[in-house]
Order: sequence, then structure tokens, then C-alpha cells
Amino acid sequence: MMMWLESYLNSLGTQGPMGAALFILSFAGLSLLGLPSVPFAVAGGILFGMGGGLFGVVAGSTLGAAAGFLCSRYVARDRVAARLKQNPSFASIDEALHREGWKIVALLRMCPLPFGVSNYAYGLTNIPFGHYLAATIIGLLPEEVVLVFLGATGRRMGNVSSSPAVQALSCVGVVALIGVLVLIRRLVDKRMSRGAASDIP
Repeated sequence: MMMWLESYLNSLGTQGPMGAALFILSFAGLSLLGLPSVPFAVAGGILFGMGGGLFGVVAGSTLGAAAGFLCSRYVARDRVAARLKQNPSFASIDEALHREGWKIVALLRMCPLPFGVSNYAYGLTNIPFGHYLAATIIGLLPEEVVLVFLGATGRRMGNVSSSPAVQALSCVGVVALIGVLVLIRRLVDKRMSRGAASDIP
């Protein structure tokens, strides 16, 4: 399976615009199926570099988030609702969205929640689609930048023409970006914890 996936990703990198379009559709498909998308995000940086990889990842995650939300809201609402009612986190998320809307979506996107499942969950809430999509793009961007940068850095360091100084700076950049992402997640967790505590009478 892994060999097939590696071969598939390598083929996308050689197909130009068609490969980029297939990468976006594949990324969206992963989220619809509830499968991990982190390896694909890193692969985007490896295959297309920082700029092209980030565009592909943002486009793919946005398309997947929109498709999951709309499917849950208009196509399979009853089936998805029955499944999510068994998830204890959904009730608290629904209540938070009722109070804060897009702000909560943006904050939750920075938390390590299952991306595919959460897309369906948001479709069952009352948040407007436009607010949801904008908050999703903003909330996912920090992690996507880090993951694509990891891939792009690996691609750059694999280039034998890169000098040791460039490779060292790339490593420093990776560490710095990961540190920033960890800090953002800690701040988000603290804010979410304070919000939950304020609801306790």
C-alpha cells in the first residue's frame, strides 16, 4: 500500500498542472473518507515546493472541508447525526458554536481534532457555510504552512547543490516553525479551557 502511494505521489509531481489538480482532488478525498492528510501535506511541499505545495494543500483541504460540510447538511444529515450523537465531544462543540460561531471553528481547527469527522460535524450545526469555510482556511493555515515547509525543506536539502549554510538555515526554519505551531496550539488550548470553565455555574 505504501509503495503504491509513494508511486502515485511521485507520478503527480511529473504531470504538471494535471498532477497538481489530481493532488488537490486526492487531498479532498482523504478528508471525505476521514483518512489522515498530514503525509499528503508534507508530500505537497516535496512535490511542488513551498508556494505550489501550500496552494495545493489549502485548495485540497478547503474543497474537502466544503464537501464534507455540505454532504452532512444537505445529503446525509440523519445518518451523520446518528453517528455523531455517540461522540461526547460533539455536544460541547455544538454549544460553543452556538455562542461564538466562526471564532470557535477557527480555534478548533488549530486543535488536533480529526479533520474529516469534524467537517461532517460542523454541517450539523447552525453556522453559516461562508463563515465556516473562512474560519476553516484561517484556522488550518498555520499547521499547513509548517507541514508544507517540512516537505519543501526536505526537497531542498535533498538537492546536492544546496550548501551546508542553506541546509543549516533550513533546519533552523523548520524548528522555529514547529515551535510557533506548538505555541499556537497551547494558546488555543488555554483559551478553550477558559471558555469551558466560564460555562460552569
